[in-house]
Amino acid sequence: MIVVVEGPSGAGKTTWCRTHGRAHALLEELPDQATVPEDPEAQAHFWVERNVDRWKRVLERERRDGLVVVDVDPFKLHYVWTLWRSGQVPKWEWDLQREASRVAFSAGEYALADLYLVSDVTEETLRARRDADTTRRRRGFERHVLLRDSLLRWYRAIDALEPGRVRFGLPESGLTLDLLAIGPRRVRSGAAVFDRLLALLS
Repeated sequence: MIVVVEGPSGAGKTTWCRTHGRAHALLEELPDQATVPEDPEAQAHFWVERNVDRWKRVLERERRDGLVVVDVDPFKLHYVWTLWRSGQVPKWEWDLQREASRVAFSAGEYALADLYLVSDVTEETLRARRDADTTRRRRGFERHVLLRDSLLRWYRAIDALEPGRVRFGLPESGLTLDLLAIGPRRVRSGAAVFDRLLALLS
């Protein structure tokens, strides 16, 4: 079973994964920005390829351990969508990454998780947590704050695909048996799933 923990910067994702995922946690690793291409089309493919590689690691951990708790969604198409929805990138950037993602998703190279836990804390709480955490530099924090509402809309659409697989809030009790009882999805990827998700977001 694959559990993804999501939410805006400062939402407590990494801390929750370390605390409750323990040996099952797979934490996010940010790339060296110098390796990101400047050409928009090459950049779109770079991010898709990186996320596909991360999904491979997720599947390896699932095969090995039966359960993996992932800090940040490997199917990270929501990021450019929320940037576009909040007016921070032009539509053509969204179009480029959407099409590159559709090819990979349709081929099953990456997919939806079985359960999503999405932090939905307020903007005020995000800022307070950012200010209290002196151990981490949060590049682009202000940009991420603007994405909060669109991010929640994205995961409401994912929940609509198969209701009950997205829970809003990071449960203090951790991964309880009732959460895990939902089990794996029957279909995690494919063109039909991708297109239905995009239709729910339109």
